[in-house]
Amino acid sequence: MYSSGNEFLPELPTRVFLVEDNAEHSFIAVRVLQQLLGEGVEIIVAESAEEALDMINRFTELDRPDLMLIDLRLPDNRGLDVLWAASSREACAQVPRLVITSSIYDRDVAESYQLGASAVLNKPLSRASLREELVRIGRMAPGARSASRSLTSSAH
Repeated sequence: MYSSGNEFLPELPTRVFLVEDNAEHSFIAVRVLQQLLGEGVEIIVAESAEEALDMINRFTELDRPDLMLIDLRLPDNRGLDVLWAASSREACAQVPRLVITSSIYDRDVAESYQLGASAVLNKPLSRASLREELVRIGRMAPGARSASRSLTSSAH
């Protein structure tokens, strides 16, 4: 994608893998993703570590997600297992992995980064914090507005 100044603009993620066991937090994350990336974004949701691990093992180079959001505090602290699996699986190794957590412990944050997290975001997920991290990791142009805002603005 190119801007009017012929500079390269990053492609927005169109396929997102969300690992979240809490229905309310999952709903919030889906809404934030849709607001930021547009209603056309495909969001694959795994509600448990077991489901996430199974899906990660089945992803290929052709169908892997463009972005992963992984809840650190899955039951039995399995969010770290999911993060490690995603980092270790060749098909997913280059996919940005954002950890979402309510943990306030430095150890959890440090361990997330050691296991390949691109960023650690606090719950509840906000559009501003997700947008900031997408810009930081090069998945969104710095001046880009959220999809819902730009769609609304163009309608007027």
